Amino acid sequence: MSKQATYLEFQERMAGFFVAKRFNLSPSSPLSQNDFEQEAQRFDKLPFEFNLTIQVPDLEKFFADNSTPSSVKGAVTDIRFGDSLSVEHGFFHLFTRPAASPDRDTAKEMHYTLFLTDREERKWTLFGYKNLLKEASSDIWSQTTTLYFYLWEGHSFYENFGDKEVTGVGVLKISPTDFLKQLSTFKTNAPTALKDKQAILKYFKAFLGNLWEAYAPFIFSTTTHRWNEHAFPPQTLQGVHQGESTLHPLDTRDGLSISIQRFKYQATKDVILLVHGLTSSTDMFIMPEHENLVNHLHKSGFGDVWSLDWRGSGRFAYNLTPHGYTIDDIAQYDIPRGVQYIREHCGKDVRIHVIAHCVGSLAFMASYAAGYIDDIASITANSVSLTPQVHWPALMKMMVGPELLENVLGYPYISPRIPYMPGTTFGKWISVMERSLRSECKEPACHMISFMWGWGFPAVFNHRNIHPTTHRRLADLFGGTSFHYHKHIRKMLLQKKSVSWDGKINYLEEMKTRALPPTLLISGEENHIFPQSNKVTYEALQKTPNGPRVQYREYPHYGHQDIFMGQFCDKEVFPELVQFLKQHSSVQQPQQKARLRIA
Repeated sequence: MSKQATYLEFQERMAGFFVAKRFNLSPSSPLSQNDFEQEAQRFDKLPFEFNLTIQVPDLEKFFADNSTPSSVKGAVTDIRFGDSLSVEHGFFHLFTRPAASPDRDTAKEMHYTLFLTDREERKWTLFGYKNLLKEASSDIWSQTTTLYFYLWEGHSFYENFGDKEVTGVGVLKISPTDFLKQLSTFKTNAPTALKDKQAILKYFKAFLGNLWEAYAPFIFSTTTHRWNEHAFPPQTLQGVHQGESTLHPLDTRDGLSISIQRFKYQATKDVILLVHGLTSSTDMFIMPEHENLVNHLHKSGFGDVWSLDWRGSGRFAYNLTPHGYTIDDIAQYDIPRGVQYIREHCGKDVRIHVIAHCVGSLAFMASYAAGYIDDIASITANSVSLTPQVHWPALMKMMVGPELLENVLGYPYISPRIPYMPGTTFGKWISVMERSLRSECKEPACHMISFMWGWGFPAVFNHRNIHPTTHRRLADLFGGTSFHYHKHIRKMLLQKKSVSWDGKINYLEEMKTRALPPTLLISGEENHIFPQSNKVTYEALQKTPNGPRVQYREYPHYGHQDIFMGQFCDKEVFPELVQFLKQHSSVQQPQQKARLRIA
């Protein structure tokens, strides 16, 4: 005979207001707390409340995973008919990963999902959340007793990241009186009074433990509990909505394994090759939390997209050991191998359009300038290409940082995951140092990426453009790296142009002698990694026969990485890229031109 599960239940009443508000709720644009509070000023708001009984059906499963859903029954105010409406099915997650709050510093959320059916048999979903902000213990009462909610037609979960046609929103709060009543309603089905009290105390202990993880300051290293936290599985394909995805391992001529991933929706002779930046990977082009570049290209008629994971990809473990790889190796071995593989599978007459980013762009332009590849239909290069330059504080870091970390302190690599490692070893002091200097956010991985690259607060992107979910998965989207690439870039910075490691090839001068395909150099106006680098390249190439084939675009309010990873890119960046691609391909031309600053 199986042992009966011990359950726990309690009652909760919350009251506040509801306002009719019709809009499309997108995963990339949830309402902020200020948006909800502004609705409280409306004259047409209606009183609204719910009275719920929340039951944890199996306490042992809950203690093993505090995000295990509880069941909910009860009633809510029926706005349409002026009485109560029973909850048909309900789910409560006490503490779960942030998904609904747009605040990038949200540590944990409580989710309420209530499925309702009214007198006219119309189905409705009430979804609400409470959010706990990192290190904000002074707001513990308001954050744990304030619920922000949406109401939409039909039964569906918020977590499926589909758009919702919202019909109303509101805010509910627990009063001190109702909170005291709630505490008196806790009970279990434990066989004795002692076990009943023990189970309730254990539940409160789990509750307080989650509060500690959210509110404890960084000096207590609560981030180490997040070592295996993933908003999406690493290297997930959930963001690719159409077609077939295939992964192809490649061996380079110098004996290294890399890979190329194909996202094929329809056959075409105009294929796209994506080239990521250093420590990022194909993942930056297929992010599920908002419209990504691969999906946008598919929808725009470019149905065959390839993404090369070259040797600097965050997917490869060999970057976590010292090595002597340089940008020359990427240019000579990785990029030609990827281009060759595409032609082997798509035919020699295929037109390859390249979209390259950061060090991937630097390496691709070096590869083309040196003659390792040719017959490219068009090039879009972001942030840096042939004339890298950085802010002076970043240059100072580059002058001493690689040797100091590698040879003196003995670190074989640096990674955004360092803050989440246990104990006080392996670079935790770097995380503490960066965290003490930075107040723009409380995400340790964000601080570490700023330390690894450039100079700014933050350095790699404009926070305005980064979706909260992206912000929380930075440690999955950026990998670790050894320091030899830094040393090569340092040589280029000192010479103010792209050069080979041995100094024998001046890639900028070589490019001036080659016939470039149509080339679009782009950069964010607030680029703190390689500020104005592509503009300098554009000005240099304008003095050569390549001048008429080269354009420069600068995106206001954008930085470095957010050009491709930003939550608004599908409206503010990608249309311009697609327009350029269509001008130089057989894919149908766009009807309208995007408006962006032209240098």
